[in-house]
Amino acid sequence: MSIQQVIENEDFYHVFQPIFEISNWRKVGYEVLLRTKCAINPEKIFQEAKKENQLFELDSLSIRKAVRTFFSEVSQKDGYLFINVFPSSIIHPKFPSLLNTVIAEKNIYSQQDCIHTKIVFEIAESEMISDVHFETFKERIAQIKEHGILIAIDDIGKGFNTLQLLIEIAPNFLKLDRYFAKDLFLSKQKQTMIDLLIKYCDQHNCKLILEGIEKDTELAAAKYIGVRFTQGYLLGRPGMLE
Repeated sequence: MSIQQVIENEDFYHVFQPIFEISNWRKVGYEVLLRTKCAINPEKIFQEAKKENQLFELDSLSIRKAVRTFFSEVSQKDGYLFINVFPSSIIHPKFPSLLNTVIAEKNIYSQQDCIHTKIVFEIAESEMISDVHFETFKERIAQIKEHGILIAIDDIGKGFNTLQLLIEIAPNFLKLDRYFAKDLFLSKQKQTMIDLLIKYCDQHNCKLILEGIEKDTELAAAKYIGVRFTQGYLLGRPGMLE
């Protein structure tokens, strides 16, 4: 199936993975994850879309569909809704129009239901932002925040621009790549790094989320060093909304 067909037919859907505050096991939100009906790896779908110069089209359609799905299918909405978005989509000329659509759709449902959900755009660190486009990127981030949408940097420790993004865009959330969770209880270096990032977040009004928790020992180590928010298969797998 071609990327064009995937886009034209909306041949994809979304699953939602819960995020927890581990001090009280409160579910604080969900991350939206794209899945294809033809069982193709979602990462390959986005890679193919980029190759065919259709990444913005797929990314924007996915964002709009995710918002519609969430706000139309969950009656009581509380916490955060994390939606992945590529930096190249944010600097795309049509992004302001997409942003207005997202805000409008959320407002439609806000008038009908009891909604306390805040949308969070997760900036995918897997895509590099060139120096040429960085000022435009910062301006768009400011516009996003002005509309009441929060910002997260995703997969910290895996991507390209972590330290620069931390300073320049002042995110509301840092999401640590699952590399840091894997065998955390065995690695003093990982524990020290996470501890430093927690201190940074405390000083700069930011929340740290550790992704990829899959073992009890990893969860225990995370809790011991002061991690408050976690995500991973041990706590909840991606699934359809209840």
